[in-house]
Amino acid sequence: MKVKECYEHAVSFLPEKPEENPEMQKFMVAWCNVLLAETFEYENIYRVANKLPEIWELPKVESENDEIPYNERLVRGAFPYGMARWIFRENEDIAASHEYYALYANAIREATPILMGEVEEKY
Repeated sequence: MKVKECYEHAVSFLPEKPEENPEMQKFMVAWCNVLLAETFEYENIYRVANKLPEIWELPKVESENDEIPYNERLVRGAFPYGMARWIFRENEDIAASHEYYALYANAIREATPILMGEVEEKY
């Protein structure tokens, strides 16, 4: 998913059309970079669970046309809610911002696999 597509999904939660608030678009890349930082650990948990190489450096997007470099379930399931929380905050709808943050946090949890392993006792 590209940054712009994620933003469009987030804006779809608003009772207005994206073109009605063009000022908001300038934040999409910055918001996406914050989401990448917030979900970095969860992406690596997904990668370990799926036997993929871990990411060692925090990725960054530069433009609205950049592909978001995390797994689709995390990006499609959580990122639009994460972005929507800021859109609602910018629109001074704090209650909706909190609601979308809760949806975002829950979507992250649902997209993150549980890793099983042996417990090592240390004294």
